[in-house]
Amino acid sequence: MCGIIGYVGKRDAVPVLLDGLKMLEYRGYDSSGVAVHNGANLTVVKRAGRLSVLEAALSARAVKGCCGIGHTRWATHGVATDQNAHPFVSSYGKFAVVHNGIVSNYLHVADFLRERGVRFCSDTDSEVIAHLIDFYYTGDVLSALCRAVKEVKGSFALGVISVYEPHVVYGVRKDSPLVVGEGEKEFALCSDVSAISDFCHRFCALQNGEIVRLSEEKAELFDFEGNPLPLRFEKREKEEFDDRELGVDDMLAEIRQIPASLLLGYEKFPKGKVRACLKKDIKDILVLGCGSAYHAGLVFAEAMREIAGVCVRTEIASEFLTENCCVSKDTLVIAVSQSGETADTLLAVDRAKNCGATVLSVCNARASSLVRASDCSLITRCGREKAVAATKSYVSQVQYLLLLCLEYADIKGKTQKSRLADLRREVACLPQKAEEILRVENDLKKVALDIKNAKAVFFLGRKGDYSAAKEGSLKLKEVSYLFSEAYPSGELKHGTLALMERGVYGVVIATDPALLLKNAMTVSEITCRGASSVVIASASFAGEIKADHVVAIPDTDPVVSPILSAVVMQYFAYFAAKARGCDVDRPRNLAKSVTVE
Repeated sequence: MCGIIGYVGKRDAVPVLLDGLKMLEYRGYDSSGVAVHNGANLTVVKRAGRLSVLEAALSARAVKGCCGIGHTRWATHGVATDQNAHPFVSSYGKFAVVHNGIVSNYLHVADFLRERGVRFCSDTDSEVIAHLIDFYYTGDVLSALCRAVKEVKGSFALGVISVYEPHVVYGVRKDSPLVVGEGEKEFALCSDVSAISDFCHRFCALQNGEIVRLSEEKAELFDFEGNPLPLRFEKREKEEFDDRELGVDDMLAEIRQIPASLLLGYEKFPKGKVRACLKKDIKDILVLGCGSAYHAGLVFAEAMREIAGVCVRTEIASEFLTENCCVSKDTLVIAVSQSGETADTLLAVDRAKNCGATVLSVCNARASSLVRASDCSLITRCGREKAVAATKSYVSQVQYLLLLCLEYADIKGKTQKSRLADLRREVACLPQKAEEILRVENDLKKVALDIKNAKAVFFLGRKGDYSAAKEGSLKLKEVSYLFSEAYPSGELKHGTLALMERGVYGVVIATDPALLLKNAMTVSEITCRGASSVVIASASFAGEIKADHVVAIPDTDPVVSPILSAVVMQYFAYFAAKARGCDVDRPRNLAKSVTVE
């Protein structure tokens, strides 16, 4: 879960690399570095800490050159130190390498190199790549690179520069995303197209087993045997919107973009494409995802039970990889991922396809690996999300999954048309209702300030509200570092009630009028043990539940309400984290796009 960038052209490389790394910092931010052709040598500057530390180090040095590579790191092997930061340079300073991924056989490769006199200066798996390329160099950089990458096992995207080719950047892809961009007599490569979209106008996403060679004049593509391949660049669709509020944290800005995201998503939902995919003979549906994407799948599964009368399986992608593969040609696998590069999800999809399943993806990245691997894809329309914690992307995933559910129910013909029409109207009204929640932002802040010093926070709900509770709990813990868990409300008496005491908070989500009495009893059980209670309830009956804090959300169908309650809980997480002095956009130990297992 790192970000890499490379540049070759007429401009000074360092500012270009730094600007790109700022856009990639969401992928990792415990260290960063750059390597630049500086005359006849490679100049490397790298620092542990945020990108600002690297910027300060570079401002104190005259690092000039028009060709270079950069990296921002999320540690998987070796702690965050200057020595473990990328780029890594080979023993005699002839090659510099940046790496995103994992070298699974690095111990074997390191032993091989040590036996031949190579000395290592870091604790990482990545350093072996630089030394291995240098070891195999006999006069041709491409040949050395091909030989090295065939020996390295695992997943990787690489950026490589060498003193032997002073104005050339190489890129390599194997199971980790890498995009090439073309500008005006300049080329770049990166982990995420947004890092180079300001100056590149055409792009090419590398496929597995490909190596690209970039110079000022041209881009050349090869396979791992060194055979030339055709290279096709395409124009990228412009983001529908990317409105940034100056002076506002990305997380808060992205919460505030939710109404616009929902409106655009509803308008752009590809109904015909979905129906064509769903008309296949489907006997089994499995949803795969990780983190927030998995929680979106839980909401979908509950909606399918309620609306279509169909039981849908949901699996955490990493768990699916360790279990017997219970899918077949009659299975529709719905893979959900914000980035489309989540390693566990991609591996799970590959496994499902090998078992004959049809794959439909819900993703926010049109050019991603997941979309390319899918038989059908739904591209959410929430725009780029920079903060690590999913906010508008999660809401957009749930929206598209609910619309998918409605189309499935309509095709099967077992649900009353009037019921489906009512639900479509409710989904269409979500942008306005989300806007109503944004108007009470200050009231939600007051609740969050009360929660900020809690010993523990338990989110509770029934049916779809329980799925929403799981996402609310995740959001709070990942940005505020408060201990939090989610449970079905009916399970409170089966263990968790023992933890209810002064200083503990219970957040009860209650949006189904049929469950009002049960939810009111849950709140009573919390408060009579001395714990504090927060209720998120539909406006029409919120006043009937007594709690320390009651948040009324606009009335909607309980199947749809997880979207609105999610917005409330995102505000809770944001304001609690800010009050605790946490970095809401870059939580500790987390990265936005989890591209390693």
